[in-house]
Order: sequence, then C-alpha cells, then structure tokens
Amino acid sequence: MGECFQVVSEEGNQRKVHFRRSAGEVSRLFGSIRRDISRDMKMPGFRPGRIPVEIIDRRFGNIIVAEVADRIRQDLTSELLSEQDWILDDSDPEGEMQLPVDGQDYEFDLTFSLFETPEPVDYEGVEVSLPSVDPDRAVEETLQSFREQMVEFSEVDRPAAAGDLVLLEAVPAGSEGEDEPRSLPVRIGQDQIGPGFDDLLLGAAAGDEFRARMERTADGTPGADPHLFRVVEVRESVLPELNDELAGRVADVKTLDELRARIGDSVRKRHEDEISYLTERQAIDAALDRNPFDPPDYMVENLSADFMSRLDEDEPSDETRKAVRDMAAKKVREFLLLRAIAAKEGLTVSDEEIDAGRSPEESRSSVLDRLRNRLAVEHVISHATITVMDPAERAPEGGGASPAPEWRWVKVPDSGAAPGADTDGDREDQ
Repeated sequence: MGECFQVVSEEGNQRKVHFRRSAGEVSRLFGSIRRDISRDMKMPGFRPGRIPVEIIDRRFGNIIVAEVADRIRQDLTSELLSEQDWILDDSDPEGEMQLPVDGQDYEFDLTFSLFETPEPVDYEGVEVSLPSVDPDRAVEETLQSFREQMVEFSEVDRPAAAGDLVLLEAVPAGSEGEDEPRSLPVRIGQDQIGPGFDDLLLGAAAGDEFRARMERTADGTPGADPHLFRVVEVRESVLPELNDELAGRVADVKTLDELRARIGDSVRKRHEDEISYLTERQAIDAALDRNPFDPPDYMVENLSADFMSRLDEDEPSDETRKAVRDMAAKKVREFLLLRAIAAKEGLTVSDEEIDAGRSPEESRSSVLDRLRNRLAVEHVISHATITVMDPAERAPEGGGASPAPEWRWVKVPDSGAAPGADTDGDREDQ
C-alpha cells in the first residue's frame, strides 16, 4: 500500500499523510465519469454514450475534476483507516488539495486528528449480580400454564369465587329498555375490566344485578354515569388433568415425562441465554460507569442516523431523537472503551482468525474490531465479581409493589334495584 499513502509525520494526536494515485488510475477514473455523463446526456446529433470527450469536458470539466478528486480522497482515506486502525476525532481532515489532472500522478497531503480514548481504569473487579433459577419449579409452572390455556368452564349454582368465569349483561347508564344489553364475560382474578371490578363480582350469584361506575381513587370524583350489570351465570374453571393425554395435546410426545424433559431442556437453555446476556450487559455497563468520556460527535451522529432510519418514522418527536442519540452515544462509548481495554491488555487477533471469522459483506477492519472487542468483553467478565442471588433475595418482577390505581370501580347504591340484589357496597369480601 506504500504507493497509495505514507504517514510522513506524527505529532501528538496529529498524523500527516501523503497520498498518491498513479496516472493510469487517475485516467481510468476520468474516463469512467465521462462515460457515465455521456450515457445520461441527451444532445441532438449524437447517440447516448457517443458524445465526444471535448464537448463533455467543455460543459462539465470542473464537475468531473471535482468528482475525481472526491472519489480518490474517499477511497484512499478508507484504505488508510482500514490499514492503520485509527479512530478519528473529526471526520474532516485538514489540508489543501491540488486538483487532479488527467494522465498525471495525483498527489496530496492531509492531516488527521486522532481520537484518543482515555486510558481505561477499574474495569477489573466489576460486580455482576445474576438471578438463580429452580428448574423443577420452572417446569411445573410451565405445565400449569399449559393447563390454564386448556381450561374449561362448567356452570355452578353458587356465588362467584376467585378464578370463576362470570357471564354478565351490561347496560350503559340511561339506556335501560332502549339498547340491547351487552354480553360481558369476566374471569375473576384477571382484572379484565379495570381495578376493583373483580371485587364487585365476588359473592355474586346468577340473577343478581348491581350498578357500578369508575371513581377517582384519591377523592372519589365520579367518572362516567353508572352502568347496570346483571349476573347471568357463574361458571367454575375446570383444569385438565396433568397426564399423558395432556402432554400429547401440548406437544408431539407420548408421555408426561417426555414433556417434562423437553420443558426442562428449554428452561435450561433459556436460563443460560439470559445469564449470558445479563453477565455481559452488567459487566460492560459497570465498566462504562467507571470510565466516563465524551465520544466523537460525528460517530454518534452517524450511528443515530442509522438507528433513526430503522425506526421508519416520518416525523420523530424530540423525545425520540434524544433517546436515539443517547443510545447511540452509549454504543459508541462501549465500542471505544472495549478497543482501549484490548489495547491496554495486549489482546490481539491473528490474520487467520480474521479470515475465518469474516463474512463476505464485512471489511477486514470491522471483523478485527468485532473479534478484538469480544476478547475485551471476555477479559472484563473473567475478572468480574459475580454473585448469584438466592430466589428469596430477588426483587419482585416490575421493581416492587405496583402503584395504586388512579381510578377504581365502585358499586353505586340504587333504591330501585330488583329485590334481593346486593347494592349496599359493604360486603365484607370486597
């Protein structure tokens, strides 16, 4: 590559590079651009692609020269960065470029400013906290979920209890006798209609009716007018037996033991994947927290643009743009920190490893970065302090207790309700 470029001086983070393209390569590029223009140009008396060079140069000479200069600069800069493994502080190098001349060698100098990631510190000994898993319990919970998916319901002559399916007729406020009641099946315990509604159904029996509406939890401010609800039927859930027949319905197996074994394998694989992801993510995040720095703006902007293109939003909000930029900045910092860790620890990748791990669409430099940064991640993890939490110590899903609902269903007394209807709203089981 010495014919193409040569690093002629190094001072601090500045690198002055002399570039050269041979006369033959310059002429070939001039000819290629002229042919492209000739094919697209329409001129009376000439067929497309047959317009004389003199005419094309007279009309587009300055544009052609500028295009040749830009292409050579981009190609040589890309070759330089791939070979030198540099990260630039700014995407625009400095230097006065002479314009190329067809048939002559093209030479010019550019000065690049390199980005120097601060020397990484405290990346060994980061703390990682991982969840434990009880495989037997996970298998039984999965089997129970299969039973729930195949649940059937049988009508019962008793008040509704937790887990029952209650069939209701709902009549909107003010429409009694006008509109047909709307059928409304509600499974007690699944909070299908909103906070508090399931409580109103506990203890209700077929034939009961009540009025209810939503009220603000804080001060009892009513929402919409109350609806009239009639209990049509109470059905008890009937779960299928946990046996070989169920196993055959769930999967292509003959016995429950086979199903348990298959679920166990899936649980272990899922847990291993989760542990691998959490270990890597926590280790990297901890190292990033200990090594704050601002990455080059152009790298963040380029990655942000890539992320935004994947969102496929015509007019993303300011909040979306900020979230995308923050995510891009973190990914760039992660990339640069892992490079710096690899350099500090002397982690290298051989040419053979690069060739073996390279896909057809990848550049050599991108494969080097990927494999080398992978070594850096493994180094951080191998020196991390990893703790496996006891299930009893794990925080509840969702980060703790759920906040109190802002609105809640409450029963509304109705002196005109049918005899025997429970309308006082004071049942002990609410």
